[in-house]
Amino acid sequence: MQSMMMKTLAMCLLSSALLFCAADASAADRVQAGQWETTLTGATPQPMVTKYCITAAEARAMNGDLATLRKYLEESTAANTKGRCAVKDVELDGNRTVVTMKCGKTEVVGTTTYHGDRYESTSSNGSTVTGRRLGACPAP
Repeated sequence: MQSMMMKTLAMCLLSSALLFCAADASAADRVQAGQWETTLTGATPQPMVTKYCITAAEARAMNGDLATLRKYLEESTAANTKGRCAVKDVELDGNRTVVTMKCGKTEVVGTTTYHGDRYESTSSNGSTVTGRRLGACPAP
């Protein structure tokens, strides 16, 4: 049971990392399209490093107003966690977001702060996610 809870929690945190993974140097944009690398620590015995691309459409959704951001996060979280996790609350304040997710009986609050082409996120369970933009997405 403990192992299943850790896997679900790791999935929730990874989903959060995937949803908040980029930042642009301009104050208006929190997220920039491109390839990103994230490192998740604290949720699993070994750090988890993931690379992925954020499309221009995803970046527009993540850079939108609070309602647009929340809708994108709700849809992405449901898809990425196969419905095991749900977004409970989203706060947006300049270069900082606070997202509360519920995975089963576990609630996780993640606070992410953006700094140009990198960011860091801390979670209420002690996990951290750091991310950095690597550049353009590789050609398919």
